[in-house]
Amino acid sequence: MALIMRQKKILLVVGLIIISIVFLGIKFHKTKPTPVSLEIWGILDDAKTFLPIIDNFQKKYPYTRISYTLKDKDTYHEDLLRAFSDNQAPDIFMLWNSNLPYYQNKISHLDLKKDNDLNLFDLDQTYPKIAKNELLKDNYLLGIPLYVDTLALYYNQDIFNYYNIALPPSTWAEVLNLISRLRRTNNQGQITRAAIALGSPYNVRWNFDIISALMIQYGSNIVDIDKKQTTLEYELRINGKKILPGEEALKFYTQFSDSRSRYYTWNDNFIDSVIAFSKGKTAMFIGYNQAQKIIEEYNPNLNYGIASLPQFTANSSNKINYGNVMSLVVSQNSKYSEECWTFLKFLAQKNTAKFYYLQTKNPPARLDLIQDYVNEPISGIFTRQILLSQNWHQYNFQEITKIFQEMIEAITHKGKSPIQAIIIAADRIDFFWNKK
Repeated sequence: MALIMRQKKILLVVGLIIISIVFLGIKFHKTKPTPVSLEIWGILDDAKTFLPIIDNFQKKYPYTRISYTLKDKDTYHEDLLRAFSDNQAPDIFMLWNSNLPYYQNKISHLDLKKDNDLNLFDLDQTYPKIAKNELLKDNYLLGIPLYVDTLALYYNQDIFNYYNIALPPSTWAEVLNLISRLRRTNNQGQITRAAIALGSPYNVRWNFDIISALMIQYGSNIVDIDKKQTTLEYELRINGKKILPGEEALKFYTQFSDSRSRYYTWNDNFIDSVIAFSKGKTAMFIGYNQAQKIIEEYNPNLNYGIASLPQFTANSSNKINYGNVMSLVVSQNSKYSEECWTFLKFLAQKNTAKFYYLQTKNPPARLDLIQDYVNEPISGIFTRQILLSQNWHQYNFQEITKIFQEMIEAITHKGKSPIQAIIIAADRIDFFWNKK
């Protein structure tokens, strides 16, 4: 009897030990993560730029595999919309911040109130205002800024040297003063070399951004987001004089393609402004940092310089530049939004952002990197402009771009006055905005 009781006790102890081992094994056993595959679509940056970044990320998160595809920038939005329609959208994709309002309902945002890694204070300390304008909506973050590109003045150094022009123009008045010296015509009075590529709705690359920059420099906000309407036709009083900033900007821009103007220097017969510059067909043009890749493609030996965007005043305290921010966002259709945001947070870290900058020399989005690289020989021109750069809310960039082009056409090809063109454009923007 005693033996039976002893055996029972032994069996009980052994049973308890086995149960404990099983329990502890279950408790401390690490479940093997399920492999995840993410797809990124990008523009302008080729795969070799992102492969080292992806490799470093995958060393830290080995169960997340990422593929990067460079898309054609000319068909990018068509490809994106088709992919969303077919339920085949990438998990992560690049967007200029001016495109964000259009895609907002297709983006999986990050709730900063619930996130353990990012908050409003950190973002304020990390990025300039222009990078946050469209990305931050209340306590929701739509994406991570990759870089900030700004408009600048490109000039042909050999042409400037030939005419003994030691310094590039810093004001629009100085640009106007150079027109007659730099413009070249043939015996029939036709322009064979432009002084600057401005004035047309067709062959001036980034004409929409240039017009926007001029309007903002004249003092226009362009839109009132709260009221969902334009302010293009609003008057301002400057030095006791009433002006319509939108009208003044249009007058200034279109005079360069008006054959009746003393500053006539550009027309529809020229090829694309950046390509024309590459071939020596214009002495100056306004463009982004990305224009350097185009010049390299068409004329790698071109001797050119880059200067800050001209201003209407020489007062350095009133400088107004124009920029756009390239960001990465997470698709609303992605099954792995948490893993996507983990990658975006990795991309936002200073070391990763620094590596990206050194690979591409695209002007950095982080404030600390702006500080570190503000004096770089070439990219520094664009970087120095970031903190004073502005943009504006475009509820639908495709509609607005079309309206702006037609606004310029109304003046240059249909005989409308700038104020008539402004009124028509403002009415159309207000109508479509409130029709949403």
